[in-house]
Amino acid sequence: MEIRDFDNGLNVDEVSDKMREGFDAEILREFFGRAEISKFLVPYRGNVNMIPLLDIKDKGKMIPIFSSYEAFEKSPLPKDAVNIVPFSKIDDIVKKSSGQIGGIVINPHGKSMIFQHNGDNAPKAPKMRFMKPAAVPESLIKALQNYFSECENVYAAYILWAQKEEELAPHIFLVIDFDGKKEEFFPKVAEAIRPCMRKGDSLEMAKADFKLLKASEKIVKPVYKKS
Repeated sequence: MEIRDFDNGLNVDEVSDKMREGFDAEILREFFGRAEISKFLVPYRGNVNMIPLLDIKDKGKMIPIFSSYEAFEKSPLPKDAVNIVPFSKIDDIVKKSSGQIGGIVINPHGKSMIFQHNGDNAPKAPKMRFMKPAAVPESLIKALQNYFSECENVYAAYILWAQKEEELAPHIFLVIDFDGKKEEFFPKVAEAIRPCMRKGDSLEMAKADFKLLKASEKIVKPVYKKS
């Protein structure tokens, strides 16, 4: 493949926009999983072992990589030396840097995504802690039960509290086991529960995968289960 035709198919702009709208653990897991098995354009200086580093505020030194040549063209980095490299090889460089490299930034001069490494040098999505809610408005439970009972594609729903690393307090986290696209279904759920949401309430929804479903079952009983 010609370098100028390179595009690994990852929609970095779309995922970056969604993360700015609000944290979504499922989107991050899917994106990071695809990225880890993809190839990227990686610029270098002098020889292939000389990769330029970018100093990202509050993140440290990062290796810049690009999902497409179009994204690379937006960068001020020199265009005369670039390779197509598997993500795993770049990740290995970070692991062997003894903490001198903080991680990897995808498309740094546009809508970017960052793989930040922690102490064990493994890329991590932002952490979120789940817990049993101290209280859940009864009106919210009833609204969900009434709406889901009319939906053929919903099998179960769980209400937890979730707290991101940077949050001072937890927010409501709604896990729904259903068939279909969340982009189409979640707005309908939001509309159904809007009347019972109080001012200042924060609620996040996630489509249940196997791991999330099992985690929810260990913490709370379902607020809805299809009979």
